This record gives sequence, structure tokens and C-alpha cells, in this order.
Amino acid sequence: MRVLLGILATLIIVLLVGVSGYMGYYYGDDLGYDEGWNEGYAAGCIQGIGTGYTLRNPTYAEAMDFMATDRTDENEYQEGIYTCSDFATDFDNNAESAGLRCAYVYMEYTGDTGHSIAAFDTVDQGIIYIEPQFDKVVTLWEGMHYSEENGFKEPDYEDVVRRFTIAW
Repeated sequence: MRVLLGILATLIIVLLVGVSGYMGYYYGDDLGYDEGWNEGYAAGCIQGIGTGYTLRNPTYAEAMDFMATDRTDENEYQEGIYTCSDFATDFDNNAESAGLRCAYVYMEYTGDTGHSIAAFDTVDQGIIYIEPQFDKVVTLWEGMHYSEENGFKEPDYEDVVRRFTIAW
């Protein structure tokens, strides 16, 4: 009988040690998984989604949809008060408020003047230039007559593009 009680006690001890080891392993595994998940999820949200202001390059269709709904072109040009740089800045800011990455583009002409427009780097058609005063996609390259190439009234100054700068 003593032998049976000894065997039974040994079995109970082995069972308790085995169960407690098993329970400890899985409890620790679950706890570690949960803590790691929570910490990693929070870090991933910040890295993946951002901190509240994340811009993306639009498709060409999205850029056209934005341009169609943006009302910057309805503003009135006023020499020395609200000019091309204001149109470009407002268009750019409105696009970025809508989550679209937009650029401010400054052109220097061969004379003493310049001009400002906007641009999108579309994911499907590359960089497109926008004339925000007229909601029109325009072409741009160094050496071109900006007004003539884009179908605008010829200005009373030289508008050959000497160089241009794109600020994202």
C-alpha cells in the first residue's frame, strides 16, 4: 500500500509539475504575444498611417477630380495683391489638405519676370503641371514660350522659360 501511495504521490507531483510547466509556458506565451502585439500595433500605426498628416501622390484621374472641385480658379487676380503665386499657393495648400502631394512650381522667364503654377506627380502618368488660375493642365520645359505653347494670350513681356524650380 505504501508503494502504491508513493507511486500515486509521484504521479501527482509529475502531473502537477507538467501541468504547471505547460500552463506557465502558454500563459507566458500569451502574455508576451499580447504585450508585443499591443506595442507593435501602436508603433505600426504611427509608422504606417502617420501622425495625422500624410500625403500621397494621386492618380491622374484623382488629380483631375481635385482640380475640378477646387475653387482656387474662382479667385480674382489683382495685380500686386493676389497674383499667380497666391493662386499656386492656395491650390497647393488645398490639395495637401485633401491628402494629395502637390508642388509649388516657380518659373523664371528670360526677362525680369516669372510665373508660379502647381504640379502633381501622378502615379500613373508622371508629373503634370497645373495652371491654377484657369484649371488647365499645361506643358513646361526650359526654352519654351509659356503662353504660346499653352494657348494663353501673349503677354506684353518675354515669357520664354529660362528655368523652373519644383518645391514639394
